[in-house]
Amino acid sequence: MKRAFTLIELLVVIAIIAILAAILFPVFAQAKAAAKKSADLSNVKQLGVAVALYLNDSDDMMPQSFYFLNGTDDSAGFAHWSGTVMPYVKSQNLFVSPGDSSNGLSPVNASDLQVPHLSYIANAAMMPTKRTEWDPANVVNTTSVEEAANTIMVAPMTSDAHCISESAGNPKTMRSHWPANAFNVEDGGMPFDGSIPSEYAAPNFWGVSKKKLMSDFQECSQLGAEGRSHLVFTAPFRFGGNANDPYNGGANYAYADTHAKFATLAKTTDPASYQWGKRAYSAAGKPVFKPGTMESVD
Repeated sequence: MKRAFTLIELLVVIAIIAILAAILFPVFAQAKAAAKKSADLSNVKQLGVAVALYLNDSDDMMPQSFYFLNGTDDSAGFAHWSGTVMPYVKSQNLFVSPGDSSNGLSPVNASDLQVPHLSYIANAAMMPTKRTEWDPANVVNTTSVEEAANTIMVAPMTSDAHCISESAGNPKTMRSHWPANAFNVEDGGMPFDGSIPSEYAAPNFWGVSKKKLMSDFQECSQLGAEGRSHLVFTAPFRFGGNANDPYNGGANYAYADTHAKFATLAKTTDPASYQWGKRAYSAAGKPVFKPGTMESVD
């Protein structure tokens, strides 16, 4: 005589499966996140190597973050650093992070010399905004960079278009070609924009305070990037952490010596080990001071 499962036995089996699933699913999720983080690190490393190859062909001069294709205005579009180094990269897929929920932001104009989807952003201290030959920014020679192994060259770019737009809710103001930086023109004042000639007359610059950074990251999604640190253009919490918890989680960065590594926002902006540039190399190498002091960052 065949014996069927009783209802209680079935419920017990289902309960066991549910318990095992509850235990294993977080493990699978962690393994998937770790794989994305490793793949992202590989992307960043290869982008760093691509820039190094570009430097070999350009007398150690860094590419510009972007410039006008016609040399005069934006009517013909922008030439972006991703387009400049593309011959050394070969694959557009390397510009898209597996950890980027947006699958990379798009160019402003169809005519832009820029990859179609972008998850990474340049550090303006290394790759400046120099739209025309008349812009005051200077193209950076890597021999002038202090502690290249501790100076960010390429960072993760935000997946939130509002945080790299002049005003939230207006997609026409999204600027995926902008570079990021961590400088203020005045201590606690307006962020260094990089496209305003009068900024270059400042004798020095200041790093951004932790308090200011936290509020900027919390507000940019609703209010846009206008008036906020240009670090909101980045994604420092791509692999964990958030604006309320900057010491946990973080993202991968490529440095001026082309190596790549994982770092937290708190680490990259620590005045005792400032990774966004001890000097504003694209602004005549002027010093960067610790917030609230007249002491240079370390």
